[in-house]
Amino acid sequence: IAPLLVSVGCVDTPAAANVRAWLSGGTTMLPPEALDDKVIFSSEMSSVRGASAYSAAATRWDADAAALLKPYRTSVSRLVPLDGQRVAVRWRAAWDPASLAWAPPLARLLGWEIERFDLDPEVVSNFRWMAIFELFAAALRTRVLRLPAASVEGRAVYCLEEGRCVAHEESLDLVRTADSGRLRNRRAAENIAEFLDVARRPDGSEPEEWAAAVRARVLSGVPGAGALHLEPSEDPSEGVFAFFALVAACAVRLSAGVIGGEATTEAFGEGGDPRVAVRRPGGRSISVSA
Repeated sequence: IAPLLVSVGCVDTPAAANVRAWLSGGTTMLPPEALDDKVIFSSEMSSVRGASAYSAAATRWDADAAALLKPYRTSVSRLVPLDGQRVAVRWRAAWDPASLAWAPPLARLLGWEIERFDLDPEVVSNFRWMAIFELFAAALRTRVLRLPAASVEGRAVYCLEEGRCVAHEESLDLVRTADSGRLRNRRAAENIAEFLDVARRPDGSEPEEWAAAVRARVLSGVPGAGALHLEPSEDPSEGVFAFFALVAACAVRLSAGVIGGEATTEAFGEGGDPRVAVRRPGGRSISVSA
């Protein structure tokens, strides 16, 4: 988990110090030792009462997220004492979309870096073959492949009494955006739906009923997000041109790599360090397993 920060100008409190220590384990859910027996977790779609139920839900949510949303990672961007007993936290959960699992091997093959960016939830997602061509054309030119991240951001408020958490209130940005009718991006809507289904489904709820509730809350009304809806797309002839142009460009790049000695066994993933550099916002790059 990223370093936990207290905003500039805020006075640190014992409650804030406790929350900072509890969250150092890499999750936004609190460990058992932090909980009062009567703790209540509440969010837009569910609630959990009691320390044992809270711990059971947190354990399952974290395990399911790690198993199904790969590679699942959380970070805290801000930690602010609201008063002597309440602490607010801004957090983010992110993973790589399963539909883009082909990207790291391709980036390794062609010697590209991967740069993740966040989607604008209020912009309709329109599938265009020319946009795909432009994406790869830019990657061929810059050796950086820009791909959307799957992410969810939220705010948590922890209320403490006598050094233990008695209330954990959570709000998710994309749920609020959906409630206001401003969630228009299909991929962003699917990200929050996937997070709710995997990492926030209450114990004892029927999976089908929960999935239906999630669809009604965050997918209903989003263009292209319904079961029978199709994402808007362009003229098919544009796709034919973009496809052949993309194939030609990739063939040229791969041939250049072979001639230049870049397409070694290491470049094809058969040896060497099988990692891909991921550029974070701000320009810093790190290496991760592909």
